[in-house]
Amino acid sequence: MAASYGPEPSPSQVVVLLLGKKQSGKSSAGNSILGKPAFHKKTTRSSKENGTVSGIQVTVVDTPGWLSHSTTPDSVSKQLCRGLSLCHPEPHVILLVLPISSTFGQEEWKAMEAQLRLLQTPIWQRAMVLFTHGDKLGGLPIQEHIRQQGRTLNWLLERCGNRYQVMTNPRASEAQVTELFEKIQRMMETNKRPREIQDRMYTQLRRDLSMNGERRWQGRQEEIELTVLHDGRTRERKQVASGWMHMSQGSPAGQVGFNPALSLILLGRRKSGKSSAGNMILDREEFQITLKTTRCSVGHGKVSGRPVTVVDTPGWSLFGLANPEQVRTEISRSPSLCPARSKVCFLLAVPVGSFTKRDRRAVETYLSTLGVDVWTRTVVLFTYGEELRGRTVERHIEEKGEPLQWVLDRCGHRHHVFDTNTGDDTQVNQLLEMVEHL
Repeated sequence: MAASYGPEPSPSQVVVLLLGKKQSGKSSAGNSILGKPAFHKKTTRSSKENGTVSGIQVTVVDTPGWLSHSTTPDSVSKQLCRGLSLCHPEPHVILLVLPISSTFGQEEWKAMEAQLRLLQTPIWQRAMVLFTHGDKLGGLPIQEHIRQQGRTLNWLLERCGNRYQVMTNPRASEAQVTELFEKIQRMMETNKRPREIQDRMYTQLRRDLSMNGERRWQGRQEEIELTVLHDGRTRERKQVASGWMHMSQGSPAGQVGFNPALSLILLGRRKSGKSSAGNMILDREEFQITLKTTRCSVGHGKVSGRPVTVVDTPGWSLFGLANPEQVRTEISRSPSLCPARSKVCFLLAVPVGSFTKRDRRAVETYLSTLGVDVWTRTVVLFTYGEELRGRTVERHIEEKGEPLQWVLDRCGHRHHVFDTNTGDDTQVNQLLEMVEHL
C-alpha cells in the first residue's frame, strides 16, 4: 500500500468541477458522468449533484459557461467562484471542457485564463481537458485533431500534464466514463506523492510528450498561493515544489484598490538592456549600465504608490563571454532576494532586433532553472523599442518568426515594449498593471 502524505482525498470519493465556455457540453458531460439527467443544458447557476460511478462516490459541480468573443458577465464569474465553493473540501479534478466542433485559439485561451484567474486556487496539478462532441471527429484520431488545432491547444494540454479524455454527446458511452475515471484516479494517486517526486514525474512527462522537445526542468519550487475558503475568505497554503515565492493571481477578496508589493526579476542575455530597464522602472540610476553584471543586485522603490523591488541578474552569453554555471546560480538565487509575500514576476528582456533559434534555446535553458511554473509568471519585455522605427510590435514578432513566437506562446503572449530613450512614465505604469493582473 502506498504511503500517505498529509490529508489526501480518499480514492473512493471524487469531486469533479466542470469549467468551460458557454455551450461547450459541460452539463451533458456531467449527466454522462453521473448516469442520470442531473443538470439542465442552460446553466445560469452553479449546482452540484452526487452519484456513484463504479463504486466510487462522485460529486459533480456544473457551472455557467463564459463567453469567448465578448465580455463575460460578472454574474457568470461570481457563479464560477461559487462553483468552487461547492467542491467540499476542494475539487479533485478540474475538467476544462472543450467541444471538438470549436477551435481553441488565442481568443479562447484569453477568455479561459481570465476566468481561471478569478478562482484563486491551484489549477494545473489537477486539471484535465475534456473534449466533448467527440462524435464530430468522424474517423479522425484525437491526436490528429490536437495537431491540427495548433500551438495554443498544445500549450494548454502541456499545462495539464497532457491529460485529456474524449466524450461523445449528448450521452457518453460507459467505456468513455470508465476511462475518464481511471485517468482521474491515476492523477489523484500522483498528487498524493511528495511534490519533489511529482515534479520529477511531470518533468519526464514533458520530455516524453511535448511536441517542442523541451529540456528537463530543474530545481524545486516554493510558492505561496491564495486558496479560497468556502466562506469566501482566503487563507495561505504553502506548497513545497526552487526557491521563489509569489502571491496567487489577482487581489485578495474584498480589497478594492489593493496595491500588492511587486518584485520584478530581470532576465536576459548580455547587453539586452536589463539594467537600463530596471533604472527606468525605479526612475533612478540604481543599476550600473557601463559595467558587466556578474552578481544579482537589488533595488527598492515606490512606483505610482506601489512598493516595487527590482532584481537585476547577470546576462547569459551565446558566445562564451559569461560563465554559464555562475549565471545559472545567480538566476536560481534571484527569487530569494525578493521580499516575502511580494508578488514575483520575471521580465525577460529581449532587445528589438534579431532573435534566433540559438536565442530561443538559451532562454529555455536558463529559465528552466527557476522551475516548472516560471512561464506563468513571465512577461517578454522588448527593450530598445526605438528600433521599431514606427512598426508595431506585433509586426516585429511576426517578422522574427518561430523562435520568438515560441517564447511568446510559452508565456501566454504577455509582452510589453520599453523605449529606454524616453522618460514616458506610462510605459512603466502599463507594465506594472500587467504584472498586477498576472
